[in-house]
Amino acid sequence: MKISTSFLFDRATERMSTIQNKLATTQAQMAVSKQILSPSDAPEQAAAIQRLKGEVERQNSHARTLDVAMRRYTSEETALSTSSDLLIRIKELGLQAANDTLGADDRKTISIEMKALRSQLLSLGNTRDDSGNYLFSGTRVNTPAFAEDANGKVVYQGDQTQTRIPAGVERTVQFTRAGTDVYSRVVRDNGQSVGFFDALDHMITALDASKTSGIQQGVADLTQMHNNLTLSQAQNGSDQTVAQSQLDVLDETALRLKSTLSDIEDLDYASAVTRMNKEMMALEAAMGSFAKISSLSLFDYIQN
Repeated sequence: MKISTSFLFDRATERMSTIQNKLATTQAQMAVSKQILSPSDAPEQAAAIQRLKGEVERQNSHARTLDVAMRRYTSEETALSTSSDLLIRIKELGLQAANDTLGADDRKTISIEMKALRSQLLSLGNTRDDSGNYLFSGTRVNTPAFAEDANGKVVYQGDQTQTRIPAGVERTVQFTRAGTDVYSRVVRDNGQSVGFFDALDHMITALDASKTSGIQQGVADLTQMHNNLTLSQAQNGSDQTVAQSQLDVLDETALRLKSTLSDIEDLDYASAVTRMNKEMMALEAAMGSFAKISSLSLFDYIQN
């Protein structure tokens, strides 16, 4: 068999080039901590990685939405709890004022405190979340839920639209609330429907005029108002529970997906270091062999 010098050189060069390419690939993988440097290296594996990354991002997106909702619920919870405490205090004052032993001056004194409590309730109705959005304006989050007109009458400026966000498979939770659902109207025994703040104003007017019947009606209104507010608190608590449960599920799912992604995408450093050392030794051996071959003539190579 005839072996030319150029053939020997080509074989040795090809071998060194192959080893150098493998070594360079291993070093590049170690530099970025990834198994795949280019999708063309392993198309199926690269496709799986992209699918997993897309799913992880989808899970993270849901989690971010629920995180925003949880912060909103926390703000709502504080506003509702404080409103409940204020209504309880107003009812205590109303029961006290309904006693016929109190004179007109005593009732006016109670009226002063009740007006201050009413102002606090109005302020709570315009509570904002940590993004500056009004909690109880429905979808009109940039508009205060309640405002006083020129006559001091409180009017609702939000809308009745309720938006919901996904919180699991075929389950949603309420994201926006209408102020009139929280600070809701009362329906009296005669069928008359009266707004939340109107009912408070009627009671304050009765106190100023020392009208026992009006004060007693106000106490009855307050019972209904507090019951309605308690329902809003229960709904808020339920939504928090559902949202937190879904957040836990999303966290677990994301962790599992990231673990699977890591198995496919991330580099095994121990294995990569071992492989790199072997490739470096193989390259050194190939270079040594090439040096010896290049110093021989074809005649000397055949003789040896």
